[in-house]
Amino acid sequence: MSDIFPWIVPALLGAIFMLLAGTNACVLAASLRVTKGWRGPSVVPLFGGAAGAIAFASAPNETLRSFAWLPLFLDVGCAPYLILVGFVSLKNALRSGNWKQHVPFLRYLHKMPPANREPYPKEKAIVGCLLGTAVGDAMGLACEGLTRRRQLRMYPQIESYRLLFNKGLTSDDTEHTCMLAQSLIETGNYHPELLERKFCSNFGWRLRFWLLGLPAGIGLATLRAILKLWIGFPARKSGVYSAGNGPAMRIALIGVCYGEDPQKMRTLVRAATRITHADPKAECGALAVALAAHFAATRPSDVGPAEYLPALEQSIGAESPEFMALIRSMTGSVERKEDSAQFAARIGCAEGISGYMYHTVPAALHVWLSHQSDYHSAVLSMIRLGGDTDTTAAIVGAIVGARVGKMGMPAEWLRDLREWPRTSGWIEQLGITLAARCADGCVSGAVPVSIPRLLVRNVLFLVLVLLHGFRRLLPPY
Repeated sequence: MSDIFPWIVPALLGAIFMLLAGTNACVLAASLRVTKGWRGPSVVPLFGGAAGAIAFASAPNETLRSFAWLPLFLDVGCAPYLILVGFVSLKNALRSGNWKQHVPFLRYLHKMPPANREPYPKEKAIVGCLLGTAVGDAMGLACEGLTRRRQLRMYPQIESYRLLFNKGLTSDDTEHTCMLAQSLIETGNYHPELLERKFCSNFGWRLRFWLLGLPAGIGLATLRAILKLWIGFPARKSGVYSAGNGPAMRIALIGVCYGEDPQKMRTLVRAATRITHADPKAECGALAVALAAHFAATRPSDVGPAEYLPALEQSIGAESPEFMALIRSMTGSVERKEDSAQFAARIGCAEGISGYMYHTVPAALHVWLSHQSDYHSAVLSMIRLGGDTDTTAAIVGAIVGARVGKMGMPAEWLRDLREWPRTSGWIEQLGITLAARCADGCVSGAVPVSIPRLLVRNVLFLVLVLLHGFRRLLPPY
């Protein structure tokens, strides 16, 4: 038995090597089968080969240790990947003359745009959508799970963040939106026959490693889906049958970026939804949010309910008569200038908006249509409905933020958003990079984020959330 223990760590590392090396080989083979529009392999670089090299080097066998270099060449995510990426980048750069776009290292060094440049066409809406999500999420986080009655007693006034000394922190709503933006940067320009598979693969790996970062807040359906991803389910089949509002919290950005192409928007919405939630109700709700964000980003004046309803009916068709009945009721309520709280009570959410997609989305759309150009009022109105306030406020913040942009948000809310390492500046740079990708059509590297810093942040955030939970046990009730 004692002879087995020295092999445990090398065996585990060897299993990781085999898993990632096999995945990388399949992804690269699929990429090479299609040459039209191919921009280079989307594999997981370095991790597999490094794990294999450490496994060989730590093995209690001299022969194996002498071959520690071998996994670096067997895993196409290491030496073969770097050689191939370099060759493809050089070829594309020679053809186009644009070295900054096609050579990865130069692209990373030059990712910051000049200070005096002209803004990209969708930059205001994309940056507004991302920052709007983050600010809405942070504003609603302290009130999450409280009924309307309890919230009013605990927080009679909400004009600033209430979680940590009037400073704002974000939750999984913002994290998912940022990961989705990173995946759109790297895969959004693939041809339609490749788009869904490429996006699912990229976003699926981001979700896997996001879970390893020990996030404090995660829905049960999302957790089950990511665990399925880790045990080998493909990203297009990892979703669990759930109609939770998880997809709606991250989906508005797709409508802002690709709403002018309904088929592409629908493909990406389906992919971003089904990777965690397989219930068709989840996809209908997510599509409604994406379409609302598209209208908010592109219409110079307020969107009328009579304009939004036919467009959504055309997108969804006869797939969900129950959902469309709810949306018709919602638009009728807005036209009658009914208060959002009254509408919420009529759909069974008098004490708070639940995480069910058919509760979250109609309520969020009602608030959006009632406060389309007033970010402050929209977010606070959504929070005051109670329930799942961080997610609902993030959805409304994303839609209205796409309309008003960064300049339309309260300056003190942006100033007091003290998230780290996904700072407000990092989020804005992410939006600028995504807008540039939408404008020039070139696949580029996503804005990176420090994994060690995320781990430290998440541990501290978990402690803060637990302390806040204990505070809720105290009066007022």
